[in-house]
Amino acid sequence: MSEAAVCVLCHRPIRSAAAAKRRIGSGCWRKLTPAQRATIRRNPRDIRAALNQPVPATDGQLPLDEQVINQ
Repeated sequence: MSEAAVCVLCHRPIRSAAAAKRRIGSGCWRKLTPAQRATIRRNPRDIRAALNQPVPATDGQLPLDEQVINQ
């Protein structure tokens, strides 16, 4: 990384190359839902669209991928 990359969510410096590619730092990345992460992986420019996705109504535990597919 030639110039210091900054997270678009928290505006802190990004250290890893993978985080710089997606433009979101590791701390903010862990806070996103799996659907939001998938959207950003497909196209890092869709960060705002990914953040506008509704959060599933759960009791704090996200469903397993197999559960989501089978519904």
